[in-house]
Amino acid sequence: GGPVVAVFAHPDDELFASCLLCELTARDVPFHLVCLTRGEGGITGGTTREELGRIREAELRASAAALGAASVEFLDYIDPLGLAHRTFAPDVSPEDLAARLKTHLEKFKPSLLVTHGSGGEYWHPAHMLIHRAVFLASEGKHDILTIHAWQDGHALPGMLNRDDPADLVIDGTLHRTQRLEAFRAHVSQHHYFTGHGGSLEGYVGLSAKEAFRHYPGT
Repeated sequence: GGPVVAVFAHPDDELFASCLLCELTARDVPFHLVCLTRGEGGITGGTTREELGRIREAELRASAAALGAASVEFLDYIDPLGLAHRTFAPDVSPEDLAARLKTHLEKFKPSLLVTHGSGGEYWHPAHMLIHRAVFLASEGKHDILTIHAWQDGHALPGMLNRDDPADLVIDGTLHRTQRLEAFRAHVSQHHYFTGHGGSLEGYVGLSAKEAFRHYPGT
């Protein structure tokens, strides 16, 4: 079969499939990362949005190298500024985004797609946009795995898609070192992971089991 193509909204979203991506690398299955934005809408920490975009692009490329990605491509949409308790999606329709994604599918000829869950994990509009666009672009031709399917007893239930049953669960314990390197690459986002896990190591431990919903292709 062909490679795996993982489509995400922002740099660091690939971390939520890092157990799977490490497993692909361990099995010599190539995967490509396609990212909607450079995450310019995140907390800037005193830098400009343009500078944050450059920083987060470099972070994703370093994380991708740690995980073993064959390539990283950006779709060059601008991540809208978030508010304290609200996030936004770029101003593009799922249909137009799907047309963009189709060119990548034609180029890579993937055997499997990986993307955001039906509820955008925590109802993030950009995650939900990507989810819809990937399914439109695929037209039912590809197997699709969506991240953060529901797991009873998960340490971070607020990150999970409650409506997505888990068809595949991957234990990434053996990939801890590789995953930690990928998490460490996202320096601008460390506050987020340490806030939820106490430390980067803590978060990597809490997220060592990844569940995916599987949508079979024809």
